[in-house]
Amino acid sequence: MQNMENEMKTASLAPPSKPKSTSKKKRKPYRSKSNSTQSNQKRNGRSHSSQQTQRHPQKHVRTAPVRKKPFPTEAPTSMEPAAFAQLGLGVWSLAAIRRVGYETPTEIQEKFIPAALAGRDCVGQARTGTGKTAAFLLPFFERFFKVKGNEFRTLILAPTRELALQIADEAKKLAGPSVPEVVAVYGGKPIHQQIRKLDNDPDIVVATPGRLLDLWRREAIDLKTFPVVILDEVDHMFDIGFRKDISTIMRQCQNRTQTLFLSATMPDDIMRFANQFLKDPIRVSAVPNDDMSVETLDQRYFAVKDGRKLPLLTEVLHREKPTLGLIFTRTKRGAESLGKTLQKRGYEASFIHGGLPQGKRQRALNQFRDGKIKILVATDVVGRGIDVPGVSHVINYDIPENPKDYLHRIGRSGRMNAPGKAFTFVTPSQGEEIMAIEDLCGRLLNKDVIDSFDNGIQRRR
Repeated sequence: MQNMENEMKTASLAPPSKPKSTSKKKRKPYRSKSNSTQSNQKRNGRSHSSQQTQRHPQKHVRTAPVRKKPFPTEAPTSMEPAAFAQLGLGVWSLAAIRRVGYETPTEIQEKFIPAALAGRDCVGQARTGTGKTAAFLLPFFERFFKVKGNEFRTLILAPTRELALQIADEAKKLAGPSVPEVVAVYGGKPIHQQIRKLDNDPDIVVATPGRLLDLWRREAIDLKTFPVVILDEVDHMFDIGFRKDISTIMRQCQNRTQTLFLSATMPDDIMRFANQFLKDPIRVSAVPNDDMSVETLDQRYFAVKDGRKLPLLTEVLHREKPTLGLIFTRTKRGAESLGKTLQKRGYEASFIHGGLPQGKRQRALNQFRDGKIKILVATDVVGRGIDVPGVSHVINYDIPENPKDYLHRIGRSGRMNAPGKAFTFVTPSQGEEIMAIEDLCGRLLNKDVIDSFDNGIQRRR
């Protein structure tokens, strides 16, 4: 009884329950996404127009340049090496040559350096690996030190990131601890870091065309401030579609006083382009008309069925035992697949292609350069930037689509007239490709065989 009284008291103290409504629940008024965004912007103190400005990067506002490297106060006295002194180079340039250990100029250096020192536009033709980089850097150093660096800047265009880094490294070695300041700008790295470096107005800017145009459109670089413009490996830049970009860059470099073109091959379209932008250029060639290939290379080919190329490669590697071997494929997928296969089979190998992040590409190159890996599989695009001394063997696992690429591939070995070997795998359907290469080189490639190996091709009876 007492419990019933307590329950009744508790019930009387509770608030009365609301009767259930039979009508439909009212919906909130519809607010469009744009209206919602605008209201959020108003709450945050931002307008729609300010958000539009953030969506498109603003033009870069340059800061005052700060020179980090000192300009040397005392000139060196020694004129050695004498062979370079005879080309017209002064004590500052000769000191840089001694610093990097050059002793005797190559043919392209003997011909190109005096022509460039004359201050005229020049077109130079030389094979890969013959000292082209020093041939165009040393004249810059000579003129730079004569004017003590006063507003004398050089822009160097290169087709690939690897080649841009190679040129920049060579320039830094020549410069040593003092000026000139060198900066390389290329895709695959954060652009804002490169913009900060450009704010210091470096004396030498090495760039790939695509990244340079991006920086120019952001007003991070003024192309009118470069009196000297150098284009290296022009034929390769044309091959990979940079012709329009180069034309835009050349038109913006309105205060050019000297332009230098360098290329391994000089087809008619490059000469027409040179005639369009160069003024009465001096033509220099270090390539014999009857022989475009590297004289110190032992060049051969293997006939093999497509499905037997991997077993043939292992036989060749076993027989040759390369100290440093560079293997070329046509595709990124092919380079990566072959590189991983060789790793699984116990070879000290890696791979490199344009689809890899720049950090991985540079790491593979450094390992190859330092001898930590003995075999590097690469594609043509990145192969142009591989400047590693001591490459004993180049193997064309896939025959190149363009015969000119053959010259650039095998030029990775036999550099600076050192001995080397180049092997090309040719399938039964690739007779025309190998003939085109032989026509370009002006020589017949010797056929090589491994007696115990079955190449998969039926012999005629």
